[in-house]
Amino acid sequence: MFHLYSDGGCRSRGLGAWAYAIIRDDQLLEDKSGLIDETTNNRMELYSIIQGLKRFDKAVAEITVFSDSAYCVNCFLQKWYVKWRKNGWKNASHDEVLNRDLWEELLALVESFQKPVQWQLVKGHSGNRWNEHCDSLCGQQYNNSGIGGIVKV
Repeated sequence: MFHLYSDGGCRSRGLGAWAYAIIRDDQLLEDKSGLIDETTNNRMELYSIIQGLKRFDKAVAEITVFSDSAYCVNCFLQKWYVKWRKNGWKNASHDEVLNRDLWEELLALVESFQKPVQWQLVKGHSGNRWNEHCDSLCGQQYNNSGIGGIVKV
């Protein structure tokens, strides 16, 4: 069983950071982070999960995603996406679902795994080792940013 920890955030001027860590038996196997310009916190949370899930073999991997984003985790635990799809990507207020492009990418990715991806909400900034690791990676991205070479998502 693999654990995928993810985190994302956004500074007030729209500069976002994302990070993931792949863990097995409480050992770090891989981590990665980056910056994206003109984005939002929720987009960074989604993007970090997408980037992490892309690293797995969909035919055999058993994964639990750990995130401090209720926005991301509750979509899967409460199956919001079922109604979004049924209602033409409108939410309960009949507004367009925000971040539809990333949600569609994430849903397609999750549905491509042979074994169901599991979801676990963790409390942010509460001492969870791997959640804090991802948060730290995001912070390092901000600290090291020279703003050059940043992509838009």
